[in-house]
Amino acid sequence: MRIAIALCLLTTAAFAGNHEVSWGASTRALRTSSANAVTEDSLGGGAVGYAYALPIEVLPDFGVRATAAVAWGGADGRMFQSLTTDLDTLAFTVGARAHYELYSHIVATARLDLGTARTSLAIRDDAGHTASDAGWSAITEAAVGLDLYALYRPRLTLGVRLELGYVATTSTSLVATPESASEDTLQLEMSAASLGSVNLSGPVFAASIVSQF
Repeated sequence: MRIAIALCLLTTAAFAGNHEVSWGASTRALRTSSANAVTEDSLGGGAVGYAYALPIEVLPDFGVRATAAVAWGGADGRMFQSLTTDLDTLAFTVGARAHYELYSHIVATARLDLGTARTSLAIRDDAGHTASDAGWSAITEAAVGLDLYALYRPRLTLGVRLELGYVATTSTSLVATPESASEDTLQLEMSAASLGSVNLSGPVFAASIVSQF
């Protein structure tokens, strides 16, 4: 009987509850020429996520979870030595994550997420004048990682997730529209200048606190 109970605990340890919540930070290296024209910094940010275990049983200690997440990021920069830039993103994604227990307290993961992201860009000069715009783009993210658990019980886990992946986005067309101090102020069409398309694709590293219950 004791052997049977031990085997059950070992078998269910990798599936510590159907629900998973995570919170963490990430940094994305912006490698495209359009992004580098706006900022030389990486896109730093964070994310909160939820996942639910799917009834997929292929191998022992292997599982799949459906995922949903909200992520945000930002970076500052400088253009033409006189203009400062403020780049912000907000992304909504859904996807799936596969996980496999390598050893006790150590789980390998791989995920694929799809969604949409809002990119906003504000440009300011030394006199305080501001022009800004925002747009939506499609986003795809793939990553592999390791979960390292300090608490690893059949119905409760708590640990750290480290991931390395790549984010691919479609380009977002932006037009620099000056901010008006009054809604009654009329603006000429020539006062808005196209900034072209900004693409925020690049490799990403993320670290998260994760718990299943």
